[in-house]
Amino acid sequence: PHHSLTSAGVVAVSSIILLVVYSVFGTLYLGNEFQPHVTDISAAFYFALVCMTTVGFGDIIPISVEARMFTLTVVVFGITIFTTSIVYIVGVVLRGTREIVKKRLLHMKEHYVVIGANPLAVSIYKGLKKRGLQVVVICSDEDKAHFPDGTVTVAGDSADAVTLNEANVKDARCVMAISDNDADNTFALLAVKQLAGEGVKTVTVVNQEENRDKMRLLHADMTFSLSQLGSEVLMKMLCGENINNSVMADILLAKAP
Repeated sequence: PHHSLTSAGVVAVSSIILLVVYSVFGTLYLGNEFQPHVTDISAAFYFALVCMTTVGFGDIIPISVEARMFTLTVVVFGITIFTTSIVYIVGVVLRGTREIVKKRLLHMKEHYVVIGANPLAVSIYKGLKKRGLQVVVICSDEDKAHFPDGTVTVAGDSADAVTLNEANVKDARCVMAISDNDADNTFALLAVKQLAGEGVKTVTVVNQEENRDKMRLLHADMTFSLSQLGSEVLMKMLCGENINNSVMADILLAKAP
């Protein structure tokens, strides 16, 4: 619950503040029992932080039993309270960042959704961003590294309604299922059509030619094959035939003879 998260956050911050106060003023109180002597608050804060983070540079050394015992308590509290609290606070910040991204996705409209993380997906993503268009990528956590920093990504199963809703496919202009697996592309487009109906354009790629006829049953707005596209363009170039926008459109839409 929100209340418990807030309470835990207050406890974490309060624990860090109390630990810093204890460490700094304890160091100042025992300042003459360190070598060199600690006589100002900046040196005390420095020593406290070094101990709490267990860095231990060794430039300030406790020389009495009392100072050594005090230093041990700071180290122990640093390992437990300081580290635990910092980890919690970082976790809260990360969760907050994810919530911001989710809210941003919910307000996206007329954006493009790219499903997949292969070289084709990365190239399409870069091309769309170069034109100043909004793009959301659906891929696994491991595949996020294929895309540039700052890419808006949704991690999860591309055929799962929760994942697709998080990418707000209902308000998208176009959804492109272009992974390396024809089955994954098929299931993703079927799920998209269930959620968004016919109002969203759909594009998919055929990786295995034997699946072409089956994938056409999806009635995607564009179903293309990279192998066919490459061979058609190469043959036209070798035969000296003209290649213009109309010819390329015919090849992509499988209208070529």
